[in-house]
Amino acid sequence: MVCPKCRGSGFIDRGNAVEPCTCRYEGINLQKYLNIPPRFLLVDFENYNPIFPSQKVALEVCMHYAHSFKQEEGKGLTLLGPSQMGKTHLAVAVLKKVYQLKKIRGLFFDTKDLLYRLQGYADSDKYHTLMNFLLSVPLLVLDDLGSERLSDWRIETLSYIITHRFNFLKSTIITTNYSLTKHEDTTNTLGERLSEAIVGKICQMNEIIHLTN
Repeated sequence: MVCPKCRGSGFIDRGNAVEPCTCRYEGINLQKYLNIPPRFLLVDFENYNPIFPSQKVALEVCMHYAHSFKQEEGKGLTLLGPSQMGKTHLAVAVLKKVYQLKKIRGLFFDTKDLLYRLQGYADSDKYHTLMNFLLSVPLLVLDDLGSERLSDWRIETLSYIITHRFNFLKSTIITTNYSLTKHEDTTNTLGERLSEAIVGKICQMNEIIHLTN
């Protein structure tokens, strides 16, 4: 049966751009393949509704990033701001669009859940399998970074993952509610919770997007 959207070509002409048709990815379980939580499975750029100017800018930056993504460059994004600004929505939309346009796989992880899994898998083959995915996957989303309770082991683990991806040009998308560095109106920063060295690498490897209301 010929797809009625693309008439069997596999592509849709949007006027100013040509995109692969979604029929090319039918049969792929995106929730499982990209590790997207069920709540965010249906989110995309089209159903993100920006209210504040910073959200409109963030949407434009994320769309450009997804459409121009180049795996070999190792560039990422850091979405920074208070809760309820749609940071996770945008991160998942990027993950899905990069796969749909480039067929490049990414993985989504809530950072708290990720660390819980790694601790649970300690000294097992599952630990090494998951860690290898985290280190080598072309695009990794670390959602809500800094909100977890941070032991020395957790800080060291996050440092290892981020440092390895920094060194080997693996793209990482980070969302966080914390400021990266100290300002007059901040009492707790990501640098204080993790380390200034980790934040330094994040600033070098990622474009920083501030969402404010």
